[in-house]
Order: sequence, then structure tokens, then C-alpha cells
Amino acid sequence: MADAPSEKLSKNELKRQKKSIKAEEEISPNEYYKLRSAAVTALKTGSKNDHPYPHKFTVTISLEEFIEKYNNVGSGDVLENVKLSVAGRVHSIRESGAKLIFYDLRGEGVKIQVMANAKMYESEEKFVADTDKLRRGDIIGCIGHPGKTKKRRAFYYS
Repeated sequence: MADAPSEKLSKNELKRQKKSIKAEEEISPNEYYKLRSAAVTALKTGSKNDHPYPHKFTVTISLEEFIEKYNNVGSGDVLENVKLSVAGRVHSIRESGAKLIFYDLRGEGVKIQVMANAKMYESEEKFVADTDKLRRGDIIGCIGHPGKTKKRRAFYYS
């Protein structure tokens, strides 16, 4: 994915990735199912760390509790000293550039926003590899810090 030692992605690589995601949205449900099934099978046969259904993911706080507990966090604040894990279904994905992605996570009748930032990841290459696997409808677990963007409550995924 990243050719340069600095792990920077080329603009052509980013355009290619965005086109493939857009193409997935325009295909029939049957074809989409086949593509996603093939992607899951590829993950299962890959390395142990990439297994799509890990043995266990520990959720430390429910989405409902998260909203109740961190509703009063100030706009733009992130609680760096608090680390939590949450889980839910990806309802929507919004990219704000190549290194910042917002996921709406739903579960238990509520919704939170998860902000995935390449700067908070171990490497840009790992960030791209992990975020490329996620699609709308996937059930995911996230580990990070509670906070609030300027517009809404968020969970900062690291």
C-alpha cells in the first residue's frame, strides 16, 4: 500500500480506493454479498490478527452508558486519560480527507460517532489497511478515548 518509507500514500492510491468503495455501492445486492463473502473468506485465510470474527472482544461500556456518562464533555475536548472499548454496527461512513474517517455506530437503540484518525494510529499503513476492511453494516469493536467534536459527541478510535 505505502511505497515510500515514510508510509505516505500516493494520491492515485487514494483515488483508486475511493472509486472501489463507490463501485460497491452501485452494484446489485447479490453481487455485493458475493464480494463481501469473498473479502471475509480472504480475511479468514490471512494472518491470525486479521480474522474477521475474533475469539473475543471485551466491551467496557455500552453505547447507552457512553452517551449518559460523556454527554457533558465540552466541544472539542478529548479525555486522553480514559480508555474505553465499545461495539456496534456501522451505519454510515464519512471520509474527511485521507486520514480522518467518521463512522456512525449504532446499537441498543442509540448512535455514537467514532472518529478514526491516522495520527492516533500506530502507522498510516495500518490505518489504511484496517479502515479499508470496514463497510456499512459491519459489526465492529473500537478502543479509544471519549470526546466531543465541535458538532457532536464522538469516540476517538486509536
